[in-house]
Amino acid sequence: MKNFFLLVFIFVNVLVFPQKRYYKGNTHTHCYPYSGEITDTSYTGINVVNQYKAKGYDFLVFTDHGAWWNAKVLSTPNFNVINGSECGISGSGRWGHFTGLKLIKRISGVNLSHQKMIDTIKGQNGVPFINHPRYSQIPITANQIINDMQNNLFHQEIWNGITVGQPPPNDITVWDSVLSTGRIMYSVASDDSHNKSHQGKGWIMVYASSNNEDTLVNEIRKGNFYSSTGLILDSIYYSPSSIFVRSSNGETIRFIGKNGLTLKTIVGSEGSYSITGDEIYVRAEISNSLGKRGWIQPMMVATSSNQEEEKSLLNDFKLYQNYPNPFNPSTKIQYVIPNGVRNPKDFSSQMPRNDNTLVTLIVYDVLGNEVATLVDEYKPAGSYEVNFEPVSSIKNIASGIGYASGVYFYRLKAGNPESSSGQIFTETKKMILLR
Repeated sequence: MKNFFLLVFIFVNVLVFPQKRYYKGNTHTHCYPYSGEITDTSYTGINVVNQYKAKGYDFLVFTDHGAWWNAKVLSTPNFNVINGSECGISGSGRWGHFTGLKLIKRISGVNLSHQKMIDTIKGQNGVPFINHPRYSQIPITANQIINDMQNNLFHQEIWNGITVGQPPPNDITVWDSVLSTGRIMYSVASDDSHNKSHQGKGWIMVYASSNNEDTLVNEIRKGNFYSSTGLILDSIYYSPSSIFVRSSNGETIRFIGKNGLTLKTIVGSEGSYSITGDEIYVRAEISNSLGKRGWIQPMMVATSSNQEEEKSLLNDFKLYQNYPNPFNPSTKIQYVIPNGVRNPKDFSSQMPRNDNTLVTLIVYDVLGNEVATLVDEYKPAGSYEVNFEPVSSIKNIASGIGYASGVYFYRLKAGNPESSSGQIFTETKKMILLR
């Protein structure tokens, strides 16, 4: 009966929280007749959509110059087309182009400052990007972003397929300069396609539960994507103490911090970096000998001077996704126990206060059988990491056989089972063992 209820719990979680995967898309796309410099009358919206479909994309955002049209009517069940516009700023010393993702109507940039343009996009519940910031015709410096675009801007192109050879797209100093101030900025790669030869240069891979428009836009808004010119990243993991990344076709990984300083270089397809506390931010760039590159989003880091204060603010239980995942031969699971969790019996005036929390971390197979108990003890507040290594000598508790390839679940329970309110926290996540 215990296993039956666990199976029900697992299946309900799978149904309620659909498994995420990566969706490939371009956020900077032009077509005829809406972008004036395009003279090829065959480069229409419908033809552009079909060309990107044939290249294996899942979604597309049309960002024609100063124009807005209802492109979403070109969506199909397996391919999403999202409305947008590339909104220009006019005026001496204020040139710049901004993607307005998911706009509902045209925006005029006449007499607007950079900040007002960004605010206007946000006012339509759109997502503003700054495009090709150092494009030679409309250069924007890091100082301009920091000083003149302080609110509502969290996305910046770091790679733009048709400005190769001009200062950007491989010049990422603007991004690093902004990040070095402690301000989060997500990286975007795009084609900026004006004809078929521009397609497939750079794209983003959005980690989402579906390619529904609202779902995609919300994940983009939160930075749940990586940017690529051909690198495939199949595992990205962030925790308070480390970053892990793995690529199926990467050969070198660089972890980068304040002012673009290389913190660690790994020759290989996977690697991790442990946070020291003074980096301001950490990001990873992956490359290979074919010239392909990929970028994960940065992790902002608290400085060592306020780490103790940060620790004192732990106020939420957290169970992180294991990494690597899929894994072989071992994987790590990290969880957080917050401050202020007290067992009910400790409130008795006859007993001293005890802030430790009863924690269990158990691994189950797909049938609900318990296969390993990783943690079963009282823990003080803090961040913990557990190694799970299902070597062949360890036996499945229920069946007496060795671990097999496939799906397993791990569940964290924290609290006091004697409490009348039950467990304080319970969460289950899925992991995959590959033999």
